[in-house]
Amino acid sequence: MKAISFVAALAALLLTVGAAAQPKTYFCTRNGVTLRYERFDPDSVKHWWTQTTHIDKIQKRQDGCYDIVFTSSIKSDKVKSQVKGGVSSTAVVHPDGTVDINISDAVSIAAKQRFSLFDFKPKGGISSMKSTIKPGDKLEEIHGGVDWAGIKLSMDYTDRTVIRRETITVPAGTFDCVVVKEHKLEKAPLYKRDRITLTWYAYGIGLVRHDTFFLDGRQECSEKLYAIE
Repeated sequence: MKAISFVAALAALLLTVGAAAQPKTYFCTRNGVTLRYERFDPDSVKHWWTQTTHIDKIQKRQDGCYDIVFTSSIKSDKVKSQVKGGVSSTAVVHPDGTVDINISDAVSIAAKQRFSLFDFKPKGGISSMKSTIKPGDKLEEIHGGVDWAGIKLSMDYTDRTVIRRETITVPAGTFDCVVVKEHKLEKAPLYKRDRITLTWYAYGIGLVRHDTFFLDGRQECSEKLYAIE
């Protein structure tokens, strides 16, 4: 079920894209910028994939919100062919800095690229992050999924908590971050991915680092920001 694994990975990818703008927020509002991430095993030896997010277009609405169109892509070392191209999505940045992204819509687009004969129907999946989050805060749960031909992929992200502030250094630089811990459960026929994740977010960038752990505490992989281009 490598194809389902990829679209689920894309959902996680969309939850971990971000940066600051007008207003101050955890999503990238710098037009034309590309954020490049590299994912490795815990020992930084085995490379999993390169993920890029490009900010394509920014448009301010009459209500003061910003619609930000961005394209995400993954080039994997584990799977020979992923999607035919990048996946275009739209984030909404509200006047108070809250960022909303519909991850189910984006996953359905990615799945359609691989299996064009099916009618993919997204359901739920709104990810929302406030600009004022601080240690101890609980983030809204995310419940979404995609249905096609009687098959369902569900995505449930729960126990989302800001656990601390931390300054960290990654290949792209040093950043002051908030750290979010959450439980991610993705399921489909013959596929189940149940993990705990830690994600570091910085103003003006968004995701800086994303670590994934098995339920027994063993680390599976780590994804870090390598370049801002």
